[in-house]
Amino acid sequence: MLDACTITRVTGPEGPLDPETGLREPAQTETVYSGKCKVQTFEPDETARESGDHVWVQQRYHLHLPIGVGPVNVGDTAEIIAAAADTQLVGRSYRIAALHHKSLATAQRLLVDEITA
Repeated sequence: MLDACTITRVTGPEGPLDPETGLREPAQTETVYSGKCKVQTFEPDETARESGDHVWVQQRYHLHLPIGVGPVNVGDTAEIIAAAADTQLVGRSYRIAALHHKSLATAQRLLVDEITA
């Protein structure tokens, strides 16, 4: 695993609404893991959802982590902070969609969805 990521978990509610901007302060988070990872996909599987005048595209990937990392939960967010071969991965965020447990695993292979605006 040549890349690095930070996995965070929401631990508190969003902050109050700012009357000037109409935006809320981000929710409180804690870091669950920071270290080696690998983003992998063999056959990308995307879905498009429409709401109002906006279309959201959901792209499915795998995020590989070393054995023993975690516990990682569904809903946690992983952000790529370093990428050896593809610098375009840096800054991308993924939501943990499913855990993958098995006997004799050589890595944790989590299903993740890319978070896009």
